Order: sequence, then structure tokens, then C-alpha cells
Amino acid sequence: MAESLAADRFRRYEENFLNSTRIVSRGVHKLGEANGNVDAVISSTVDIEGELSEAEGYLKAMDVEYRTMSMGDKRSVQQKVTDYKEEFRMMQQNFQTAKFQAESLALKGGPSSRTKLLTANQRLDHSTATLEQSRRLVGNTEKIGDSILADMEAQKETLMDAHNKVKETKGFTVEAKRVLRLMGNRAFMHKCCIMFLIFFLAGVIGVIAYFGFIQRNMR
Repeated sequence: MAESLAADRFRRYEENFLNSTRIVSRGVHKLGEANGNVDAVISSTVDIEGELSEAEGYLKAMDVEYRTMSMGDKRSVQQKVTDYKEEFRMMQQNFQTAKFQAESLALKGGPSSRTKLLTANQRLDHSTATLEQSRRLVGNTEKIGDSILADMEAQKETLMDAHNKVKETKGFTVEAKRVLRLMGNRAFMHKCCIMFLIFFLAGVIGVIAYFGFIQRNMR
């Protein structure tokens, strides 16, 4: 059940990642068509930065879900995760290239364009620093999550081992009860046989005493 949930979550993250990549591709195309328009460059850059951050988050989420899957499911998605990581790396490179070209063209518009770009880049740098801090927190959370998952796997194995031992012990207990019951029944039968033998011998002794001594004296 948990493995099926992990696969479902992976598919949802995959759909969101692919949607972000499509938005980034359209944004890079728009960035290439800005033709020195500073506002268009800034708007496209902000949109692309946001979508790249979203895509990176979905990619990390897919990687986390991938590691929690069973070996059979892992084999089917391992290549996907590798391809998506390479696709994300190429998107970043294409964006940086398009951004550099668009900004170089926009800077030809004069001092006002340069000031706008510098201000926008400072804001983006600030936003990027905030995102990086968030990513570090997410990374630390993922490490803690991985540690918890590892502990849970170890606990699961321990519980399964204990469960198997309990089943074995239960089997031994049932067998011991059966053996004890057989031994009790056998002991009861032996006791009955001994009591019967004692009464029988007592009867025989009584008959012998009667005929051997009492009957002779009467004669």
C-alpha cells in the first residue's frame, strides 16, 4: 500500500515537473523575443526563475519518492529520474544563455535600461538567496526524512523478525501442549492400569486367603 502511494505521488510530481518545464521553455522563447525591451526581459526572467525553482522542488520530491519505492518500481522510474535531472540541467543552461543575450541587447538602450536591469537583478539575487536558504532547509529536512525512513525500515525488519519468532514460538508452544497432553493421557492410563492391577491382585489375594485358610478351618 505504501509503495503504491509512493508511485502515485511520483506521478503527480512528474506531471507538475513536466508542466514547469513547458512553462520554462515558453519563457525562454519569450526572453529571446524581448528585442531589448527591459520590462519584457525582467518579467520573463522572474517567471522563469520561479518555474525553475518549482521544477527543482518537484525533481527533488520525485527523487525522494523514488528512493522509497520497491526494487521493481525503482527499475521502471530510475531512468526517468536520471533523464529529468539532465533535462533540468539543460534548462538552466539555456536560460542563462538566453538571459545573457537578452540583457546584453537591453543594455544598449542606455543608462535607464542599465539601471532597471541592475535593480531587477539585485531583487532577483535577493530572491535567489532566500530560495537557496529554503532549499538548504528542504535539504536538511530530506536528510532527516531519509534517516527516519532508514530507521523505519530497520524497525520494520526487526518487527518482522520478531513476528516470525513469535510465530515459531507459538508453533513450539502448540507442539509442547500436544506433547504434554499426550504425556498426561499416557500417565492417566498407566495410573488406571496400576490401580486395576492392585485391585485385581487384592481380589486374588482375598480369594486365595478365603479358600486357603478360612475354608480349610471350617472343614
